[in-house]
Amino acid sequence: MIIAQISDLHIKAERRLAYRKVDTATALERCVAHLNGPKPQPSLMVITGDLADRSADAEYGLLQELLAPLSMPFYLLPGNHDDRAALRRTFADHAYLHSDEPWIQYAKAR
Repeated sequence: MIIAQISDLHIKAERRLAYRKVDTATALERCVAHLNGPKPQPSLMVITGDLADRSADAEYGLLQELLAPLSMPFYLLPGNHDDRAALRRTFADHAYLHSDEPWIQYAKAR
């Protein structure tokens, strides 16, 4: 099994630059394209810490849009910049995000 991990995306609404210089949305698009390309592909991806920069709903919406092309399942773990409720609203189809409210933590059993 191949597991990919990316961290600290700091996605900003309207594709604004993080820290006025880092194009995080384009970087994530390139990352997703790269991960969809190799053979064998990762079996899953773990995305950790600071998914959004200011934890705005619009940032999570853009994150969802940017991750949609992924060809493998992914799991989200928020960081200190993230708002768990906003993350849960946007990724409502990710049942594991709701398993231990108000926290987001989980383990996958074999």
